[in-house]
This record gives sequence, C-alpha cells and structure tokens, in this order.
Amino acid sequence: MSDLSHRGTSVAGPPAEAALDALIGQFSERSAFVRELVQNSLDAGSGRIEVVVRQQGPELVIEVVDDGEGMNREIIEGYLLTLFRSSKEDDLTRIGKFGVGFVSLFAVRPQLVVLDTARDGLHWRVVFDADHTYTLVEVDEPFEGTAVRLHVGLSGPEAAALAEEVHHAVHYWCRYAHTEVWTEGFGSEHFGWGPEQVHDPFTTGLPGEVLIEEPGLRAVLAYARSDPPVVGYYNRGLTLLERPEQAVPGVSFRVEAADLEHTVTRDNVRRDDGFRRVVRRLRRAASESLPSAFFGALQQSLGTEPDQHQALLQIAAANPVVRIPRDLPVLATVDGRALAVRDLRAGPLGVRSRGCFLADAPDRLTEAIREAGHLVFRTHGAEVAVLQRLGIDARPAHEAWELPEVVPHALVDAIAEASWGLPCVGARFVGAAVGRLAIYQSRPSALERWRGPPRRGTLVIDTEHAVCRSLADRRQDLAAPLLLLAVRRSLGVRTEPSAEWLRALETALESA
Repeated sequence: MSDLSHRGTSVAGPPAEAALDALIGQFSERSAFVRELVQNSLDAGSGRIEVVVRQQGPELVIEVVDDGEGMNREIIEGYLLTLFRSSKEDDLTRIGKFGVGFVSLFAVRPQLVVLDTARDGLHWRVVFDADHTYTLVEVDEPFEGTAVRLHVGLSGPEAAALAEEVHHAVHYWCRYAHTEVWTEGFGSEHFGWGPEQVHDPFTTGLPGEVLIEEPGLRAVLAYARSDPPVVGYYNRGLTLLERPEQAVPGVSFRVEAADLEHTVTRDNVRRDDGFRRVVRRLRRAASESLPSAFFGALQQSLGTEPDQHQALLQIAAANPVVRIPRDLPVLATVDGRALAVRDLRAGPLGVRSRGCFLADAPDRLTEAIREAGHLVFRTHGAEVAVLQRLGIDARPAHEAWELPEVVPHALVDAIAEASWGLPCVGARFVGAAVGRLAIYQSRPSALERWRGPPRRGTLVIDTEHAVCRSLADRRQDLAAPLLLLAVRRSLGVRTEPSAEWLRALETALESA
C-alpha cells in the first residue's frame, strides 16, 4: 500500500455534516443507492455491471462492480469527496447533475464502505467509516473499473428484507439500462437469487403500441386501459419516474430522452424546458402515429388473434380518446362476420330498425335470427362494450326469441283434439321459451319474438320437459288427459275442461 494515503475528516467536511445528514435522508427509498451507483457506472462507459448481495457472517455485504474507465485521484478528491460538484455538469449524455448521488448509500447505515477504482494504471481505495470519515490510499494490486462494497450490520430477516429491497431496486431502476446488468444474492437461508440478467423489453405491455426512435429520444406509446394512464420517464434506460398521470391524455407511454433529468430527491422528473419538449413530441406522436398503429393492429387481429382483438376492442370501448373509424370492419358477430360502426347505424342490417342481440355461441337460433336480418354478437365479447359506448341496446337472443323444433310425439298427438281447437305439436324448445312446458306460437318452427303467448296459432309443447318425460311411460289414455291438464295450468288457462275430457280421464283412472 502506498504512502500517498490521506485521512479525511468527512465526506463533506465538518461544517457540512448537518447538510450531509439532510442529503442522506432526502432519498425516498433507502435502496435508491443502487440506481445511483449503476448510473455512475454507466457514466463511466461500463459494458457490464454486477450487483451482488451476500450474507457474510454478521454483515450483509452489497457490492456493485463495473468494468468502466474508473477514477483517478483528481476525480476522487475533486468530485466524489466534495458535495455539490459534478464532472457531469454540462454533458447531456450523463444523468447526474448534482454530485450528491453517492451519499445515498449511507441511507442503509453501513458500518463500512469500501470503494476500489483504477485509472491510468493506478489503483485507488477509499474507505468510509460509519461516521462518514474516509481514508484514501493507493493500492499495489491490479484492478480495473470500479467496485463499491457496503458492509451493513444486519443478519437474519432484517438482512433478508434489505436484500430483497436491493433485488427489487435493481430490476425496477435498471431493467432498460443500455448495458449488461447482472445481479445475484446468496449466502443466506433467508434470501437468494440468480445470477440473473436485469433486462426487460422496452414496451408499454399494451396492444397496438407505436415505437418512436429519433436522435436523443426513444418512446413507445399506446392507448391506455386505465385513467389516468401509467407513464414512465427514463434516461439511458434508467428509471427516473413511473406513475399514473395525464401527460398525454388517454395514452400510456415509456420515454427515454437526453432532455429528461431527475430532481435532487430522485422522486420526480424536472419539469423544465427539456421535459416540455419531450411531452410535445409525445403528443404529436399520439396524434399522428398512434391511431394508424392501433387501428391497423385492431383490423389485423380480427379473425386471426381473437384474444388480441378482444383486448384492443376493450381499450377502444373504455378509452374516450379512441375514436373507431366508421368504415373500419372490426366488430365480429357471433357467426364470424366483420362489421363496421356504420353497419350498426344504417342499411339493411342497421340496429335502429332491426335490433341487435347477444348469444354465447352460434346455434340454430342465432342462425335463424341472422337470416331474419338481425345482428347477433357474443355475450361476453368486447363488442358489447363498444355497443354500450355507442348507445346501442343489445338483448340476449335467447330471452327475446323462440325457435321450437317440431318433434313427433304420440302423447302430444293424443291430446290434439282436446286443445281448444288449436293445432297441437310437440317440439324441442330453443330460445326464450326454454323451461316452459308449452307456448302458443303463430306457426310451428318459426322464429318469433317473445312477447308472451299469442291467443291464436299453434299450441307447442316441449317434449323434453320433465312433465312430458314423466308421463311418457304411462298408459296413453291416462297420460294424455294429465298432460293436457298440466299444459292448461302452465298457460294460465282457468276454464273448466269439457265433459268429454273429464269422462275420458275418469274412465282412464278407473281402469288404471
């Protein structure tokens, strides 16, 4: 070890000790030091950064190592150990502007902090004690880049809690960083992970997004599901701020730009001229580029990616900023046809004149409704939300229509003569009448809107109903009068049965 060692009284010097304590306490999270150290590594041109957490006896050791250009003694003494000065002041390719980020690591109250760095063939070590005093020495060991090690007097669950905070902080603040970031946690029964690379695709995670790439700016925008939308601001891939806000109405985005800077407290973005330039560019993209990307994805997904299509339609229905073009065929009916908004408003299929209905799946009833010129959409599809936004009322098809399918049935034929002079047929019910024993219908097997039983037409009896099934195995001369009685009661008919019908029932009961 060289004799060039230097003992400092404090990182800030005795007069500034109170100010230093205030700076340490200003960071909104105690794990914010991870972002600060990774930021410094990026500024040093690092190609790989490692964040390692391990339990070492009674201490939790947190180490951030990079392969960047390192620091010489002039940089260490002139900038690292002096607050409110920064070598990055006029360089927009570098994030830090205040020279106070390094002190954030004291928020975890380390017992010892050791910094190793090398530049121009010289290896320097700075050791910080718990009272913020430091020692600077030249070390006779080969070294490249910079390594910062924090020794925190924690073990067990308390150490695990801080370790998990660091793990989360690396992923949250650094997942879009413009270099390789790796992390690993080991050496304790209470925590452990990795090694794992910290990297996420730069995307909003929403369908129909658009990517903007320009010198000094990269952004992804998408129409939002929530109000206010979730947005994210970044510089060189490091997170500055993520939160819900209406910077661009109705639009979620992630944007990284050289014009964006964080505040001294690292809990917001500076709302300066650079910020306003970025927001203006995002609003222009939301107006010019996003609609075509969104509606192109909406149309392309129709019939090919049903889940994606439904997600896009749901956003279109819920987001007031989105205006679906009237002539774009993006609404799928239950039988797979593609309709545009204008098809809902006018023309031979217009719902204003013919109605709009819902069904769980295509079947004989929905096919008949379609052939009659009506529209049927899926009950649980996002199309329903679009209809609601357009002010179009849609009723369940099976509650509005009945379509009995005629089925020959001997017991039903036997009571035809006693059915008040109306034609009487057996049928299998499909539609609004399902669950009833009998209905009146103007014509058997005809699609008919359900408005209650008509007084003229055909008496239709459900051969699948429990009453019919229970009487099917009985003697016909006994079962037929009982069925007719049940049918009369199900229809609310209170007139007395004919004398002939009563004699037939009495004879059947006597011989049973």
